[in-house]
Amino acid sequence: TLNTIAVLVREKKNDDAVNLIARLSSLLRMTLDNTGVPEVTVREEVDFLERYIDIQKARFSDRLSVSIAIEPGAMEVRIPNLLLQPLVENAILHGIAPKAGPGRVDVTGRVENGRLHLEVRDDGPGLGDGTTRAREGVGLTNTRERIAKIYGAQGHLSLRSETGRGVSVQIILPCRT
Repeated sequence: TLNTIAVLVREKKNDDAVNLIARLSSLLRMTLDNTGVPEVTVREEVDFLERYIDIQKARFSDRLSVSIAIEPGAMEVRIPNLLLQPLVENAILHGIAPKAGPGRVDVTGRVENGRLHLEVRDDGPGLGDGTTRAREGVGLTNTRERIAKIYGAQGHLSLRSETGRGVSVQIILPCRT
């Protein structure tokens, strides 16, 4: 983000640079305000995620399209703080960034049979030849471990990859309101 701001300043796009600094400041303020907060509502997580996505859209310009479709019944469910952000970050950095053209990230959520279903999906190149944990990075590994620690066998994270069609991460959690 700071590199993007530097480029904007060099290109004399000062209004864009100031706008991006304000977005980054807002994101950092939210992060600091929620330090030590173990759970937030899906609504709060989406609010944070939208600020993060705004910054990424400034970096990727027309190459990044993001859709967030969370059903109203899922918005007040409580989830671990910063659960979705690392998944969206992975989708952008590993799914969209390597593509030559534009890419898409979809975030969906719904409640079904007393369980919250969340999904982050990209249309990037996929993981290639497999979806084993050896391919998982720090963000996904940490998310998986957090879910296991908080929810035990009631929480579930799964990863699907289709070469050339993208990666999907699904999370299923018991509903807590």
